[in-house]
Amino acid sequence: MIANQSTVIKVSLLIPTLDQSGAEKQLSLLATSLPREEFEVQVIALTRGGPYETLLRQHEIPVTILNKRFRF
Repeated sequence: MIANQSTVIKVSLLIPTLDQSGAEKQLSLLATSLPREEFEVQVIALTRGGPYETLLRQHEIPVTILNKRFRF
């Protein structure tokens, strides 16, 4: 990134749930590892929260739970 440029990149990470599983763990690691001075991260879970929701909130990452119900 150019040193004089102060643009922050907004990133929304979308996942079905924040249950304790592999994809959720990787999303949490990514969200908490991105440099705050370069990225503004938010996480959106489609159906429900879970253990990783707490971790993300402890790192002051906004989490939105949509409580979406799927019909088949």
